[in-house]
Amino acid sequence: MNFIDYTMVIRDILIDFSSLYFLSYVILYRKYRNVEMFVASALFNIFILLIVMSIVRTDFNIAVGFGLFALLSLVQLRSSTFTKTEMAYLFGAVTLAVINGSGIADLTFILISNIVVVVSTWFIGNWSLEHSANLIRVDNVKKMAVTLDHIDENVVSNRDLMCTQLTETLGINVQTFEIKKIDYVRDVVEITVIYQLPSSEIPQYTDNIVSVSDLVLDSERALKTGGS
Repeated sequence: MNFIDYTMVIRDILIDFSSLYFLSYVILYRKYRNVEMFVASALFNIFILLIVMSIVRTDFNIAVGFGLFALLSLVQLRSSTFTKTEMAYLFGAVTLAVINGSGIADLTFILISNIVVVVSTWFIGNWSLEHSANLIRVDNVKKMAVTLDHIDENVVSNRDLMCTQLTETLGINVQTFEIKKIDYVRDVVEITVIYQLPSSEIPQYTDNIVSVSDLVLDSERALKTGGS
């Protein structure tokens, strides 16, 4: 059995979880409000990290490891299809798991690799906001699937015109959209639309929020009243 340096194991886990925090929570959840991608990337990272660590640091048969990954290809996920952008984020989480779980002794290389993955995800992700309806950081929004029964080439090729037409046709404030499929045989266009909720449907939380300064003032008044 191989000797396991648990100090290095703990180091690699801490580095991986720190990078995962920024990739999955700060970027995918807090920035884009994409809960599904947050859960998928976090769990994929943790599971693959443990598998890679088991293969590298123990007598775990490499063939068994490859068999586990091959088994995943046989599983059909009955869920909405991920976009190419979302798959890139998921692959970023897997990359972190492989780098941090491989037992690399060079700490500088590991830190640089983690920083490159997280920073590139942050900056390149900003550009994707204008081109994906699945990665959106606007609060109080909803996603809706729409099928148009007519293909207008002029509208489809002009993003601003399409957004305006969707707003007028659906009667909602469309923030962004993504064309999923254009079927010239049936003359239909399948679109995912992100739209702003009407003011009547936005949850009202402000009435229940008390600022810290108000609490301090109330406590001071209570103390003065009690002292007098």
